Amino acid sequence: MRKNKIVLLFCLLCWIVESQENDDSKKSINDFNFESVTNPAFILLDETPTSISTPDNLKSLALYVSNGFSDNNIALEVNPYWILGGNDDTSYREYRGIKDDDKIDPFKSLETNTTLSLAYLDKEFQNIEGERKVFAVGLRTTIAEVYGKRTSEIVGIIKSLEGGYENDIMKSFDTYVRRPGANLISPDVAKCKDFETNKKAYEASAIAFLNNNPAYKRQYSTSDKLLEAYFKGRCARINNFYLNKKNIKPIFRLDGALGYSVLFKENDVDASTANRFGSWLTADLAIKFTDQNYLHAYGIGKYIDDGFVVENDGTFGTTAFWDYGGKIELELERFKFSYEYLRREGDGEQFRSVGNITFQLNQTMSITGGFGKDFPQDDNLVSLIGVNWGLNLGEKAFTNK
Repeated sequence: MRKNKIVLLFCLLCWIVESQENDDSKKSINDFNFESVTNPAFILLDETPTSISTPDNLKSLALYVSNGFSDNNIALEVNPYWILGGNDDTSYREYRGIKDDDKIDPFKSLETNTTLSLAYLDKEFQNIEGERKVFAVGLRTTIAEVYGKRTSEIVGIIKSLEGGYENDIMKSFDTYVRRPGANLISPDVAKCKDFETNKKAYEASAIAFLNNNPAYKRQYSTSDKLLEAYFKGRCARINNFYLNKKNIKPIFRLDGALGYSVLFKENDVDASTANRFGSWLTADLAIKFTDQNYLHAYGIGKYIDDGFVVENDGTFGTTAFWDYGGKIELELERFKFSYEYLRREGDGEQFRSVGNITFQLNQTMSITGGFGKDFPQDDNLVSLIGVNWGLNLGEKAFTNK
């Protein structure tokens, strides 16, 4: 039965991927890759392939499915910025926190990269027969991020995009296709995805423009050459930045998270409950090889007040402990390879030693797997698969200012 469900899950996954790849109607300038592989509600319950995560490009709504110890583990994550804060007048400069002096506000992500998560799990515990229903909520944010010399790279690319077209003919043609009644606008992210299709849509306008301005034919003898220059000049920069598989990362960032969970002792919502609370900080030092390849060194400190401790007689107790450790991660375009080690103090001598592989299927979906040893004192080999799907609900294109 378990194998059948896994097969069904991956069939559904393939259908979703195909649907997402063929649907350009929801694409916007903020349509970066969805890099989140887990959320605080799952991390608090040790139900994730990785316990150390500092995700970028958080979507307005994300869905997480983890096989964990059962097939009923699901979580939702919401980014309030896209639902409450983002609007049609937001520029990419404002979103990234780039100030008038071309410096990046290190605390801007407190607004744009804060999320709330909610999870439901059927989870096994030591000294209890069967699984127990568990609900969890979580909050995470990027407290600060420092770009250092990489700031000039980001600002330089944005200025290049803001600079418009290379010559007066391109500017004149751009004005022509923006005229009232033209029903065509200058290339944006969605139009830059399919040059051949867009070339056909603009062909009549390009022919009319050259006929009205015969002198321009010396430089662009055919409508085809005009459109190639029009789309490919600006679109090359748009594709290289806005649609890059990996955005330029900060040199250093500090993330914080909180989690709270409730366990129903008798597996009934009317029964008494046990509670677990956690808080943690994660630091990320990113060494850049190229815009798409990085080496990350993570450090984490996590405090847990755990009321899910079950004694031998079946009664619940409480303990508090600290987790601390780190992770090394190599980021290569769509793949991430990492190893993490965490030691737990205050609840016996326990440790977590897990290797991870993450593959990004497309801009809205990623799969991550963890393989190794988890925390409990007995030998506990883990083999966890997580499917993470970011939805673009409420997200809008940025203005070019």
